[in-house]
Amino acid sequence: MSESRLENHLKHQRKAAGLSQNALAERVGVSRQAILAVEAGRNVPSTSLGLKLAYALGCSVEDIFQLAPAPGIHAHLAPVPRANEGGTRVALGRVADRWVAHRLPSHGVGAADGTIAGADGDMVKVTPLVSSSSLRRNVLVAGCAPLLGAVAARVGQRFSDARVTWLPRGNRRSMQLLADGLVHMAGLHLSEEGGGGTEAAAKKALPGQRLLVVNLTRWRMGVATAAGNPLGLAAAGDLARPGLRLARREEGSGAHALASRLTDGASDNQDGPRAGDHREVARMVRSDSADAGITIESAALAEGLDFIPLVSERFDLIVPADIAASDAVSRVIEMLDDPAFRAEVEHLPGYDSSLSGQVTTVDGA
Repeated sequence: MSESRLENHLKHQRKAAGLSQNALAERVGVSRQAILAVEAGRNVPSTSLGLKLAYALGCSVEDIFQLAPAPGIHAHLAPVPRANEGGTRVALGRVADRWVAHRLPSHGVGAADGTIAGADGDMVKVTPLVSSSSLRRNVLVAGCAPLLGAVAARVGQRFSDARVTWLPRGNRRSMQLLADGLVHMAGLHLSEEGGGGTEAAAKKALPGQRLLVVNLTRWRMGVATAAGNPLGLAAAGDLARPGLRLARREEGSGAHALASRLTDGASDNQDGPRAGDHREVARMVRSDSADAGITIESAALAEGLDFIPLVSERFDLIVPADIAASDAVSRVIEMLDDPAFRAEVEHLPGYDSSLSGQVTTVDGA
């Protein structure tokens, strides 16, 4: 990918700091003409001068200078959860040695990294909307935990060399994306009963690879029902009650697997709408589109619903060890062990941060 030019934001940063060209020149030990030449793009500063400018302005070098977006990036296009889902806006990231694009919802409000300019099978040409340096430090994380949104925000706030794009996906899809090299990290939540389930599932999905299992949180999965529990639901077996409208998740998700296991598959035959994630399950119950649904405690509480706990689970992020060594991905792992992050989680209902940031190494089978 060719880099066409260097974007220069020195003038903007200087004015934001309230400095004249003369004042900035004095701080960094150069002439006013040198500052003028850099601002006008006639001179590319040395590494030393770039660092001095950043220090004087109280910002990072990348806040002043960035590689301009390339004319086009050829990327592998990840499959979308549903055939009709996603528009031409995409999130972009560099996974190992290739560019990867993920379609973003056409109705979404989150900022895109680029737009699809052409497609040939699973390869697309993307017109980038941000700098190449920003794209290279983007960590693609697939998983169904709403808490990943907070992780993305905190990484962006704390670090200048990493950012996170959260891709909401269930267990099976997340692990498949990781196995196919289409994300850097994948979320996996399994019951704590029996122990070792997460490590075994990770080894099965990515055989022969050395992996890191990094805990994000612990939570409870259970039945969300309308406030006051008007149907008198009390246990998992009640999900097979005739006529119950059950908000169902896609096959392969943790919620679907739990409902099927606890009802011996009877829940698969229930009528009810299809929900894309934990929050949508709770919203469907609150809006009376469904009578009940399997979801996490925090999602049920957020919608003012009754919650019947069924199992305790841990939600972990799985990452290949070689990818974990990259600067940007290591920043995400570092954030999960940050005391401020754990303190924030403790103030969110339905989450347990006691194991957050704990790392377990799984050697290849």
